[in-house]
Amino acid sequence: MNVHAFYSGFKLKAAYVLTWAICLNIALAPATICQSADDPVVELVTTKGKIYIQVFYNLVPRTGANFLDLVDRGAYDGTIFHRIEKWCIQGGDPTGSGRGNFVDPETGRPRFVPLEINRMLRHNRPGVVAMARSNHPDSASCQFYITKQAINQLDNRYAIFGRVLGNLGPVMNMQRGDQIVSARIVQAPGGRRQSQDNSGNSNSSSSSNSGSSSSQTIPQSGGKGSGYQPIKEIPDSGF
Repeated sequence: MNVHAFYSGFKLKAAYVLTWAICLNIALAPATICQSADDPVVELVTTKGKIYIQVFYNLVPRTGANFLDLVDRGAYDGTIFHRIEKWCIQGGDPTGSGRGNFVDPETGRPRFVPLEINRMLRHNRPGVVAMARSNHPDSASCQFYITKQAINQLDNRYAIFGRVLGNLGPVMNMQRGDQIVSARIVQAPGGRRQSQDNSGNSNSSSSSNSGSSSSQTIPQSGGKGSGYQPIKEIPDSGF
């Protein structure tokens, strides 16, 4: 047996396996664009604590705008988390039954969002935020879920639109019937953080010198005052 030839072949195979593993890791890695500090941020005040959600408005604009609009309308205030599973928590249903939708007061009809998939977004970590729906792909309305663990079989089937920033404790400790006391936009597109002046009016301050034209297309209210800290000061949840 030619020992030199054996080890040469072994090294070639090892190099091939290593190269394949590196390529696979790159292909499966979450997109760096998800880490943008310009994304809107929503604060959910729940009976288990505050949850901050970074909304991927630039990656899934239709789904992101729907969620931000519902937050701005106060549609989530007082709703409960009606579903608690090992892998997720689910809430946002105005009826608390798991069968409710948002009814647009202007039309008197339920509002649905067509399925919007961005293949750079995956259910690969705890803290992934996505729209819940029925069997019909375009039936998402207002209900959303937050993952407590990776669940890759949902990839490309449900619209991921955000991630939890920082502390996942409230998500992990949530129980059925726990409430979203209030929800509000605390950072508008372009990194503008919402604040409140002494007169009670809502103001926005930018975390950078440059503005963002997209900030005019979605809600920017959040006028209830905030103890929110900028994204750079919130520990990354590792999405």
